Amino acid sequence: KAIAQAAAKAMQNGTDIIIGPLFSRSVEQVKQIADFNAIPMIVFSNNVNVAGAQRWVMGYLPEQQLDTLLGFAVAEGRERFAILAEDTDFGKRLANHAKTRLQEFGFKTEEIAILSADDLADEAMLKRKIRNFARYKAPSDDEEVLVIESPYDAVVFAGGPSFALRTAPVLAYYDVGPDNSLYLGTALWNQNQLLSEPSLQGGIFAKRPSVADPVFEESWAQVWPHDGSGQLARLGFDAMALVSSLTEIDRADWTAKITNDSGFNGYSGPFRLRNNGSNVRAYEIRRIWAGKSDIIQRAPGKI
Repeated sequence: KAIAQAAAKAMQNGTDIIIGPLFSRSVEQVKQIADFNAIPMIVFSNNVNVAGAQRWVMGYLPEQQLDTLLGFAVAEGRERFAILAEDTDFGKRLANHAKTRLQEFGFKTEEIAILSADDLADEAMLKRKIRNFARYKAPSDDEEVLVIESPYDAVVFAGGPSFALRTAPVLAYYDVGPDNSLYLGTALWNQNQLLSEPSLQGGIFAKRPSVADPVFEESWAQVWPHDGSGQLARLGFDAMALVSSLTEIDRADWTAKITNDSGFNGYSGPFRLRNNGSNVRAYEIRRIWAGKSDIIQRAPGKI
């Protein structure tokens, strides 16, 4: 209610463009007011479903992160893909996207498992479902196993950080670990608890380019020397820089400026906003190892 009231007040004050909000639910509230008044929006959400005409999402879309990772995996010669998904809107959204993209690459998804909250809460149930997903076969007592082969070349984790922390150790226990199957995750893996998780060592994830970080952090410290920059700081800077460039042209030309084919190169990396409200971004790929992540594929310098 408060955010809708703020949007209505902004209309009364003659607002030309709205920057924000962040969460999808908030965007849904504000867009009704903005659309009615024909006011464009630049929002920080990473949910492409809230995008639309004159409503651009600036966030780092997890679907594009998966595209980057799947392209990398295919280029490495990996062909057998499986998807382990959380039974949430976010998890199913990623799983469906990964399955579709793999089909476009010419690959059939070998296995898909969607785990509910009940599955994740019940240890026995979780082990049973992941054991089936992993196609695990226990060796006989007299069988010597020298090399453990995985039925999959890569596993997509379609879910949040807690989902990966809950499922990766169990999956590795049933012999589909990062030593014999490439684990693929999103930028949500870029946090200490996941970077230090033994079963995720060797896994990879995509995130925004870090090449401009030193310059950004130096500029930030000059203004806020006692407060570090947050995850959304770069998006905020880039959104304001983009809007500042609009002040020099007629409002009738704003859409053409915002969606120009050359795109923009900001602190959040190169990006281009599209007519349908979504965006195209460049991502780097990082591998988790020894409690940190290292760049294994740099982001392209332009879109």
